[in-house]
Amino acid sequence: MRPITCSFDPVGISFKAESKQESFEFLREAVSHSVPGLENCNVFDPNSLGVPWPTSLPAAAQCKYWKEAEEAAAELMDQIVAAAPGEQGSLPSEMAVSSKKAAKRRELLDTSVSAPMNMFPAANAPRARIMAKANLLIFMHDDVIESESVEQPTIIDSALADTATPNGKGVEILWQNRIFKEFSEETNREDPVVGPVFLQGILNWVQHTREKLPGSMTFSSLNEYIDYRIGDFAVDFCDAALMLTCEIFLTPADMEPLAKLHRLYMTHFSLTNDLYSYNKEIVAQQENGAAVINAVKVLEQLLDTTPRAAKVVLRAFLWDLELQINEELTRLSGAGLSPSQWRFARGMVEVCAGNLFYSATCLRYAKPGLRGV
Repeated sequence: MRPITCSFDPVGISFKAESKQESFEFLREAVSHSVPGLENCNVFDPNSLGVPWPTSLPAAAQCKYWKEAEEAAAELMDQIVAAAPGEQGSLPSEMAVSSKKAAKRRELLDTSVSAPMNMFPAANAPRARIMAKANLLIFMHDDVIESESVEQPTIIDSALADTATPNGKGVEILWQNRIFKEFSEETNREDPVVGPVFLQGILNWVQHTREKLPGSMTFSSLNEYIDYRIGDFAVDFCDAALMLTCEIFLTPADMEPLAKLHRLYMTHFSLTNDLYSYNKEIVAQQENGAAVINAVKVLEQLLDTTPRAAKVVLRAFLWDLELQINEELTRLSGAGLSPSQWRFARGMVEVCAGNLFYSATCLRYAKPGLRGV
């Protein structure tokens, strides 16, 4: 297991199921028995580690190759920092402040490893390295987007620009940025089928962040916000990451029977992120004027209530989503899915559990009100 440095619960109120019915049995079984597809994982009950676990999900899985992922993220960070300014692109503003640089580096490396190793735990060692590098590029871009330097291009902005050139169409894209070029080559060597889809998923998200820059937004309902949030949550990347780490490939037609579960999963994924990251976003707003576009804020405004009460409502909403996810997974178990479809369906549940564990132990989110484990 990767060492845990902190844990927190943003709500502080426990929920307990009224029903005695067991849920997500494959995860529960994997704590003590070998379950196909989780050979590269350590599966555990977070309660046994002292991590707040207010969820009906009985366990979480973590990739065994987290040390390899740490090495890969650190190597890429060193490469970026040592690169010429035009190649490294815009960096998070803290990286330019001597008193903040080391702490920001630690935070980025921790997040870039913890997120994929917990959310996409089925990866083998080479794919764990790829996931860590991808997340480092994504989190660095995300920090730039949230800061006052939002107009300056990042490494993956430059890669996105390459796809818009005449040389950016077709199988071979001539990446101008050496750092992204090497990353893309490593990814495509490991999986020539899913690799290009995975890379395009990253770039689709980057394009979305540039087209819809954070700003003042209001929503007339929680469902309207969820529609926006799912679109903002790198769906293509998450789907490709699940296929890459589970070593499967699904076409759009293959995904159709999974549509209901997929919507529930992406809603749980994105709203969990909102619940746990809310305090971080408030601090960012206070420090540099960053926008707060978050389900807690939406509920606070719709219900004319306090952030504390809005968090309680959101936690209850997530709990109900889990019941719906379990019901749909149970239905799909008898729906004649292919092995790859069923692996993807199960993988969505693994992501939900991993995202909760990651969020509850994430230094990036826990700094306000931090407590050690």
